[in-house]
Amino acid sequence: MSADGVLGAITEGPVVVTGAGGTIGTAIAVTFGALGLPLVLSDYDDGAVAVTGAQAMAAGAPDVRVVVGDAADPEVATRLVDACEDWGGPAVAVFNAGIFVAGLVWEQPIEVWRRQVEVDYWGPVHGVRAVVPAMLERGSGHVVTVSSGAGLVATPGMGAYVSAKHAVVGMMESLQHELSRIDAPVRASVVCPGLVVSNLSDNSLRSLDVDPEDHELTGVAAEVDSIIRAGVDSGAPAQTVADAVLAAVREGRFWVLPQPEVALGALDRIQRLADGREPVDLL
Repeated sequence: MSADGVLGAITEGPVVVTGAGGTIGTAIAVTFGALGLPLVLSDYDDGAVAVTGAQAMAAGAPDVRVVVGDAADPEVATRLVDACEDWGGPAVAVFNAGIFVAGLVWEQPIEVWRRQVEVDYWGPVHGVRAVVPAMLERGSGHVVTVSSGAGLVATPGMGAYVSAKHAVVGMMESLQHELSRIDAPVRASVVCPGLVVSNLSDNSLRSLDVDPEDHELTGVAAEVDSIIRAGVDSGAPAQTVADAVLAAVREGRFWVLPQPEVALGALDRIQRLADGREPVDLL
């Protein structure tokens, strides 16, 4: 099957994936590479993204270009678009880079708070602002951000992450309305996975120059971290997210819930809001 046949109105061209050195990013990159599409991959970890690139090439990607850098840096977003220039600009962009560090709202160091917001929120903002004009010039495109189930519901011990992921959902919904108002040939999607097997927690600590073995939490923060790690270890495979992203691009769908049960938490939240009841602690 040709790339055009799978991606519908998206003309054949490069697929940008950030956070491509992580578990979910690798699955997304390899999935699109297997369609015979060229890739532009980005991660702060040059070794990890090189491994992903090799896997994508082995799967069928005809060309892989790598941009090493910080997802929170707007210059990295610009470099991603520049790397697509030979192909007429990005056809699909998946902003997947993210970090998570557990901690109570009033206890977590402000620099850790700030770093999560920079990567998890400002990273997608910079990415969207860079690729959408390029896609409009190209005449087609699809921009995808990977938020989280934490973008639809709130949990304890994840205040910074929840805040950033909620902001991503709101930003993407506004973008969707804006693209519709100008009748743009560009689509938008926001992905809200539940628990997925990944190396997010340890990779996040390493990105902060913290050895996971030296990272000590106590009390509720330690409890939450333990629950999240156990849930991730028994979560859905990363391919679940990659398949959902591909289906959303193919179908032009905005809301992407790789695990539909995530919607149940969001529905319960809305019902509690309507009833004036207290929110529930999902953990």
